[in-house]
Amino acid sequence: MTNPPKRKAMPPQERRRVILDAALSVFSERGFASARIEDIARRAGIGKGTVYLYFQDKESLFAGLVNTDLGPVITQARNLIALSDLPSRTLVASLFAIVEQDILNSPKRDLLRLMITELSAFPAVTEQYYRDLVEPGIALIRSILERAESRGELRSRTVLDVPQFVMAPVVMSVLWNILFSKFGPFKLDAAFAFFLESLFTTAEGEAS
Repeated sequence: MTNPPKRKAMPPQERRRVILDAALSVFSERGFASARIEDIARRAGIGKGTVYLYFQDKESLFAGLVNTDLGPVITQARNLIALSDLPSRTLVASLFAIVEQDILNSPKRDLLRLMITELSAFPAVTEQYYRDLVEPGIALIRSILERAESRGELRSRTVLDVPQFVMAPVVMSVLWNILFSKFGPFKLDAAFAFFLESLFTTAEGEAS
């Protein structure tokens, strides 16, 4: 009698990705507080102990999702700014496009939803989210706004004191879809267009 063929070992990085995908799925369905490592292992098709080989707890799993799935968005935006001499309005529009394509139109949007709805109960995870994503994102936006101010492209320099506000359309989109999506859509493209009109002059030094 021949032995059944052995299952081919999965490379560590591929296994890690499978675990992260399972974690995002379980977090999205059950919420961060109610999700269990056992549930994530079952969704990934592996044993609970295998999850612990890669991540010590749910908090480190969430941090892994932030770094792996959202961190590259910051890197992509940073590279765009470093290599571009485009008008600041165009840069922010490009930043919105990156966020829309890579986050809001993908399962990664659930990370933003979880942050808004649950993470206040988990200070360590909230701190990780802030340190790995929010803080560098704010620094990136501030650099665009400061350059816009130096070029006379801003309608009001007051926004320099609240660079977080530039991501208001994104946050509003997430909130709307959590609370009111069944009643009607949130027109993200219109929100982005309105916000760009509010932030920037139509041409350098010229208000519409």
